[in-house]
Amino acid sequence: MEILNSIYDIFGLIYEPTFMRRSALAMALLCLSTSSAGVMVVNRRLAFFPDAVGHSVFAGVALALLFGFNLQLTVLGLSVLIGLTITFLARHSHLASDTIIGLVFSGAVALGLALVSREPQATSGLSRFFLGDVLTVDDGQILALAGLALLSFVFLFFLTNRLTLSCLVPKTKKNTWTDYLFGAYLALVVAISVQAVGVLLVTALLIAPAATGRVLSVSLRGMFWLALCSGLLAGQLGLWASSLPAINAAAGASVVLTNVLLFGLASLFRSLGPLR
Repeated sequence: MEILNSIYDIFGLIYEPTFMRRSALAMALLCLSTSSAGVMVVNRRLAFFPDAVGHSVFAGVALALLFGFNLQLTVLGLSVLIGLTITFLARHSHLASDTIIGLVFSGAVALGLALVSREPQATSGLSRFFLGDVLTVDDGQILALAGLALLSFVFLFFLTNRLTLSCLVPKTKKNTWTDYLFGAYLALVVAISVQAVGVLLVTALLIAPAATGRVLSVSLRGMFWLALCSGLLAGQLGLWASSLPAINAAAGASVVLTNVLLFGLASLFRSLGPLR
C-alpha cells in the first residue's frame, strides 16, 4: 500500500482528487496491457475477437449470479473458454476467422440473454460490466491490472517471434500451442479490462493504439513502441480532458475518442508528411 500511495503522489502533480489519481494509474496500467496486446490483434486480423470474448462476460455474470459461483472466477474462466473455442475452431475449420468469431459472438450473447431471462434480477449486476467506470476502481483492481501488465510484457517478450511466425504460416502444427496460449492470454486481457472500462470500450483500447502504431511505423518493433506510447498518451489525455468542466464527459468515452483522434492525426501525417 505504501508503494501505491507513493505512485498516487506522482499522479497528484496533474490530478487533484484522490480517486482521479487512482484512475490515472489504473488507466496507465490498462493501456500498457491493451496497447501491447493490440499489436498482435491487428497483425493477426482479430479485431472482433475482443467483442466475442467481452460479450461472454454477460453469460459469466449471469451464471455467477444464478448459481452462486464466484463472480470473478466465473467471468475469467468463461472468457478463457470462449478464447480457446475461437482458436480451436479457427484452426480446425475451413471458415474465415471473422465468420467463426461472429458465430461465437452471437452464441455468447444469446447464452447470456437466455440465462438472464430465466432470472430477471440478474440484470442488476450487468451494467457495471457493460458500461464500466474507470473512476471507481479500487486498490484490488489496480493490483490486478498491474499483474496483467506484467503478464503482457512477459508473454510478448518470449512469444512475439512465434506469434509473428504464426501470422505468416498459419495453421501449422508447430504453432498450435502458441495460438492456444495467445487465445487464452487475450481472453484474460479482455475479461480484466472489461471490469475497468466496460465491454463497449475494450475493443477500441486494443485496436486504436495498435492501428496508430502501424500507420506510423515501418517495423514490428516500431509498431509496438508507437502503439504503447499512443495508448498511454491517449489514456492520460482522455482522462484529463474528461475532468475539465467544459467537457465533463465519461472518462472511458473520452479516452477512446482521444485514441481515435490520435489515429486520425497519424493517418494525416502519414499521407501528407515526410513518411509519405
